[in-house]
Amino acid sequence: MKTVLMVAEKPSLAQSIAKILSRGNMSSHKGLNGACSVHKYTGTFAGQPVHFKMTSVCGHVMTLDFLGK
Repeated sequence: MKTVLMVAEKPSLAQSIAKILSRGNMSSHKGLNGACSVHKYTGTFAGQPVHFKMTSVCGHVMTLDFLGK
């Protein structure tokens, strides 16, 4: 089964979105950095059964790695 990764702007938003999309049927664990959790559940995407992983970014954006036009 394929995995779909979703990334939210904030940890609390990731948890809320995962809870809504999974209809409360999700499991959660701390990510590698210890600050952002990963919320897992199964569902369908593009008509196929998939594992969803919902997480978030942590910290602040200080610079951009993209050149402006």
